[in-house]
Amino acid sequence: MIAYCVIALIEDRGRVLLGRRDIEPGRGLWGLPGGYVDWDEHPEAALVRECSEEMKVEVEPLELLPVQHIVVDDEGIVFLPYRARLIGGEPAAGDEVQEVGWFKASGLPPIAFPSHRQVLQRWMRDLATRGVA
Repeated sequence: MIAYCVIALIEDRGRVLLGRRDIEPGRGLWGLPGGYVDWDEHPEAALVRECSEEMKVEVEPLELLPVQHIVVDDEGIVFLPYRARLIGGEPAAGDEVQEVGWFKASGLPPIAFPSHRQVLQRWMRDLATRGVA
């Protein structure tokens, strides 16, 4: 079986929005907002829903970043990371999140998942290319 997950990279002025997880796996560690895509849901709609549930914000998906695939317990997970723009709301802890915060590349907290670290590493390379880092 294959599951699909979306991940949102929400950037503002050289900072990225992260949430401290309130559930396992990775409870207490930080991550990008995101989660599983429902069977009848478009990935971009799932991204908007997950950001609303977890961070209390409205986002606009801008760009699909390189897709990732992992296998966990004989189950495939396809990660669909998107660059997204904050278009409404003030970031606040929602479902499954203890707290939220904006972080510069030089001050990232411990990140829960390798898939999120890969997205953040790409973001940091992009910042360096733009001369923002």
